Amino acid sequence: MIHQAKVNELVQAHAEVEDPATGAIWIRRDSSEVWLVEVIPTMADDEQAQEPTFFNPGVGFRFPLALVAGNRDSLEAALRRDVELAKEVANGEVVLDHPDVQPLVALAKQLAAA
Repeated sequence: MIHQAKVNELVQAHAEVEDPATGAIWIRRDSSEVWLVEVIPTMADDEQAQEPTFFNPGVGFRFPLALVAGNRDSLEAALRRDVELAKEVANGEVVLDHPDVQPLVALAKQLAAA
């Protein structure tokens, strides 16, 4: 089982790097891997933002990680392209709140309901 405290620690670490995440949404898919959507304002536009990057467990974080990251515009476009991702974000848990996160979640909810 993945503990909330471990996810919070990882997200907080991502908020403190040189190009920090300013928002994060935890998508709870199953108990064996962590899916995070992170808003990173300094990232360049990415037409493939919905494609996760997979990381293997390590010493600092002992669960597999699927990271969907991008600037807000890229993530909004990704949600429009991938309705399943939008549904997951709409049902996800905001673990790092920032002004960019709530509009992203609102868009996801709108797209999921359509």
